[in-house]
Amino acid sequence: MKITDLKCAILGGSPVVRIKTDEGIDGFGQAERPKPYLKPHVLFYKDLILGEDPTDVERVMGRIRRMGAFKPWGAAVSAIEVALWDIAGKAANLPIYKLLGGKVRDKVRVYNGAVRFQMGGYEPQHFAENMQKMMDAKEGFSIIKQGIAFHSPMPSRVPNYFYGDAQPGGRHPNRGLLTPEGFKHTIACIEAMKEVTGDKVGLALDCGPGLTVPDALKLAKAVEGLNLMWLEDMITGDYTPYVMADLYREVTSQTSTPIHTG
Repeated sequence: MKITDLKCAILGGSPVVRIKTDEGIDGFGQAERPKPYLKPHVLFYKDLILGEDPTDVERVMGRIRRMGAFKPWGAAVSAIEVALWDIAGKAANLPIYKLLGGKVRDKVRVYNGAVRFQMGGYEPQHFAENMQKMMDAKEGFSIIKQGIAFHSPMPSRVPNYFYGDAQPGGRHPNRGLLTPEGFKHTIACIEAMKEVTGDKVGLALDCGPGLTVPDALKLAKAVEGLNLMWLEDMITGDYTPYVMADLYREVTSQTSTPIHTG
């Protein structure tokens, strides 16, 4: 079997990849929305994979994976890989999980991800109200993640939140030191959400990128008693083309609060 074409269409804001083969088996992969700008990045890889056997997934990916880079550009490569596995599964007449080593468990715990409700504001009571809506969602999530600090409109919507001028647009454009007021406001919002979730539902927080190491450590230590699921991307991470692992190590070595980044 050989790859004969690579196509990409934007459907509902999501790039959808289609790989065609000489045996009439097509594979499909999708990147998350809204990322229509990934289409030319997907098509850039076309000449590198034409003529390859799509069922040799790792061989094909070895030709393009190194050029994928960080989020969001790596999503173009990932969507192609999903399409390759789709072809491999269809060719073998097996579900893809069988090709990846088989089933490990019958169910997987998930959190809300893209299931969100519009915020009424950015005061503690607004976070509490929004958290209650997510608690009442039909999906019945046992973990809920919410954006705060630099992963939210707080820098522009909360007066004197940080030492800097809030920048509009882009993906998480603000960063810097939190003011004492900004730090206390963040803690108050976290406590308000935890009051709603209690111990029945795990609370995770997307915090940045943008926090300094001192603020990241201070925040992590301040919420240790709340038993949060994790704090995410506080320093670098989402849409940041590098990972400051050494800076995260300064934080993780001094707190019991779980820290995520990637």
